Amino acid sequence: MKKENKLISWWCDRAWIKFGFMITIVMMVFIMMNWNVWDDSYKVVAGIAALIPVHVIEEWVFPGGFHYQYNVMLYRSSNPIAYPMCRVSDMFTNLVTTLFYVVLLCYSLHIGYVHPGILLGTLIFCCLEFCMHTAFGIYMYLKFKDKGKTTIYGAGSITAYLGFAPLGVLSYYCLQGVTITQQIILVAVGLLAFIAVICILIPENLIKDKQSPYAFRNNGYYEQYLK
Repeated sequence: MKKENKLISWWCDRAWIKFGFMITIVMMVFIMMNWNVWDDSYKVVAGIAALIPVHVIEEWVFPGGFHYQYNVMLYRSSNPIAYPMCRVSDMFTNLVTTLFYVVLLCYSLHIGYVHPGILLGTLIFCCLEFCMHTAFGIYMYLKFKDKGKTTIYGAGSITAYLGFAPLGVLSYYCLQGVTITQQIILVAVGLLAFIAVICILIPENLIKDKQSPYAFRNNGYYEQYLK
């Protein structure tokens, strides 16, 4: 087993989540300060940047355990607390995605509008969050119903339904009257490819280790069903 780097472990445990939550606060302040100035498209982009760290708190901290459903459902992992998603890879995924949306907001403010491709990509991203958390929830319900699980709730579901879903609807509203051109589709595909490949697939595959020293501390919400 590889030796744990204490600095990396400290950052990937809770420190980065606190940093991410600071981004949430800053984004929310900007939204409120510019509520009557920004159109809804800016609020969508800033809203995603603000939401992701809150989503992570539900997935990691309270109640936590998103990694368990992710590693079990998608990869049938024999060690879901550590493989293939671990604290390092999921930190990278969520923090870089958050910063990516901060950059998109700054770029949009610089050019004076939010490119429709960003809105289309965000709409699809929000739909995927909604659908994937629903699929995780159903899978975990079926897996643990004999152990007392009575709902399809899974770590991250509340912020997916009450956060990503409304922002997806707002993205759709912002696209009303917009003719979807090839350029808009390409920008949307680029946005989704960045999140899927750069933020998820590459770090996950580079870092994955069945005996990772950066395993999650526990299985959060699912501990009650694993006893």
